[in-house]
Amino acid sequence: MIRREFSIAEGTLLFISAYVLSAGLGIVRQALFNAEFGAGMEASAYYAAFRLPDTIASLIGGGALSNAMIPALLGARYESGDIGEQRLVNLAATTLSVAVSLVVLVCMIFAPFFVRFVLAPGFDAESAALTVALTRIMLAQLVLVVLASVAIAALNARNQFLLTAISIVTHNVTMIGGILAARFFPGVGIYGPTFGVVGDAILQLIILWPGLRANRFRVRPAWDLRDARLRRMLRLLAPNGLSSGVNYAGGIVDTAFASLAREAGALPALFNASLLMGVPLRLIGVALAQAAFPRIAVYAARSDWARMRSTFAATLAIGVILAIAAALTLAVAGRTLVRLLFERGRFDAVAGDLTTLLFVVYVAGLPVYVATEVLTRGLIALHDTQTPLVTNCAQLAGRGALIWWWIEPWGVAAIPAAFAITSALETMALGMVLAWRMRQQPAARPPGGGSCAPRQS
Repeated sequence: MIRREFSIAEGTLLFISAYVLSAGLGIVRQALFNAEFGAGMEASAYYAAFRLPDTIASLIGGGALSNAMIPALLGARYESGDIGEQRLVNLAATTLSVAVSLVVLVCMIFAPFFVRFVLAPGFDAESAALTVALTRIMLAQLVLVVLASVAIAALNARNQFLLTAISIVTHNVTMIGGILAARFFPGVGIYGPTFGVVGDAILQLIILWPGLRANRFRVRPAWDLRDARLRRMLRLLAPNGLSSGVNYAGGIVDTAFASLAREAGALPALFNASLLMGVPLRLIGVALAQAAFPRIAVYAARSDWARMRSTFAATLAIGVILAIAAALTLAVAGRTLVRLLFERGRFDAVAGDLTTLLFVVYVAGLPVYVATEVLTRGLIALHDTQTPLVTNCAQLAGRGALIWWWIEPWGVAAIPAAFAITSALETMALGMVLAWRMRQQPAARPPGGGSCAPRQS
């Protein structure tokens, strides 16, 4: 079962199941967190501290590395077989581990400056000091995230999604353990869930390791910055990682503005609303795009443009239709969901009302967010990672400008409103560029093929 290859439909259902179970654990985690820490100073410090490590993790573990490695691995296997593929895995793991270790060291040194002047300028001295301490702890996970992300890319390139899905399901387990530790051992406090974040990276790596062993990957240090395939992968990763980082850096912008918003508990409410919004996005957009991407990429690698077009169009249409239905349902059920999932302990009805308002504004853009997931992977399959970087930068700039303009009259609701509007404009731009690029490709499949052809979905 570890080495079983899944079709697009099977992979999508597997990832949906994994995200549903993970979302269930995420709801348990958030309900326990809200009951234990409410919307007070410790909670605000935790949410703020989470932003910098999460943004860096997004450069490597948020899909950027997998999106860059899968086309490169497929090309290496097509050209040189398993030996070339395994060499690229080792080169990528070693090179990125060294690079991320240096980044982590710099971030730990400059964390006080970043928190005080960029991330949370509205925090008092006590909250800022706690945020710095929590940020440094969470940064420790990032090298482990590199290794786990390389393993995910190696397995997903072979359409072996089982262990990836299991690692998704177990997300939040260690964080729940940290929150329970804080409940039963009061001295642990907010450090419980913080160390749980580090534990999650360790658990993910433990789960994925047997997949590499089953595929006879010999994981060992390898260093050669002149390797052509590594350079090809890095050329894809650099703009793709920056694009993903810019996307997640929007969370830093949101955090900074939320710390200045007039509403009490604005930052915890925003975090809860975005967390709830992430559930349908993962179930529809991420699951579908993640399952379809290896096949879209291999069709592009083999110049099988007709099958790439049809697979991509079907994936996009299904995703958008499901997202529209989900958005309408969630807009109606939003207040009930917030009440059932989050309102308990120190998280009261006032915080629930604010969370619901932000969630409904977020959910209006769900079809757009899903389309972006699919469109971005279509461009990456064509080795275009520059366009998503440009559109993400433009989206973030416009988003910041709108929030700055609206934060005073609208309060924290300006943040999800600006995100939805600028995301719609970004998606239109991505769609136009991809349509143009697809029209440049020949309509008929050229002769020939390769050993990396996928099973039919």
